Amino acid sequence: MREVDRDIRERIAALELALRERAPRRPRGLAGGGRGRGPLGVGDLEGAREVECDLGCCLVLERDVGGLVSPADLGRAAEKLAGSPAGRRYVFLDLETTGFSATPLFLAGTMFEKDGGLSCTQLLARDYSEERAVLGMLDRLIGGFDVCITFNGKSFDMPYMRERAKYHRLALACDPEHLDLLHHARRKWRDSLPDCRLTTLERHILRRRRSGDVPGREVPCIYHEFVHTGDARRLVDVIRHNLMDVVSMAELLIRLAEA
Repeated sequence: MREVDRDIRERIAALELALRERAPRRPRGLAGGGRGRGPLGVGDLEGAREVECDLGCCLVLERDVGGLVSPADLGRAAEKLAGSPAGRRYVFLDLETTGFSATPLFLAGTMFEKDGGLSCTQLLARDYSEERAVLGMLDRLIGGFDVCITFNGKSFDMPYMRERAKYHRLALACDPEHLDLLHHARRKWRDSLPDCRLTTLERHILRRRRSGDVPGREVPCIYHEFVHTGDARRLVDVIRHNLMDVVSMAELLIRLAEA
């Protein structure tokens, strides 16, 4: 087992632990006594701020994920897999939605190089009406990069984004080169693994399991519950799930580019 692989796994495990430990506590002044847990508002989430654009408002969560993986190594790996020139800017993308089609998306997770490290920016719709703002801001964000890296994004994330933009009568301007890691994973490991789902690749290729992760099938219900109650306690797990998806993509990109 290579030392670099062990080092990356240890850093990602430390990130998962830090995300759980930093889960915000009940805000002061809430009714319900000292023993109960009051509702948690999204404004109490670490790194959260409201951002307004011409399409409305949404919440932006920004997190420096440090040196989990070298940005230079990611750039070289992306160049190798995409066959693109050196020096191109890349962004990882993962969407959380309320279904498989014709229903709102509510969270877009991105990760990109910033100030020599990796930064994660997540766009969150606090209710269904803020989907327009999320789409508009995501379009502008992705448009600033040359390559968009996803996992199953050619079949799901990008068509879903276009479908929801069409529903809101929005014209998307972003058109980056697309690198879908699922297709590369299937070519490399489909004969040696039970399947090529991201969780399977994490277990067999990245040699780690997530701790306390929310199952994908529960994500829509958790979001609907949040919209109706305003309590973000369970939504925190979805936000962490989304962030770990893009972190896993970065690690997987490195492994796919290995000879």
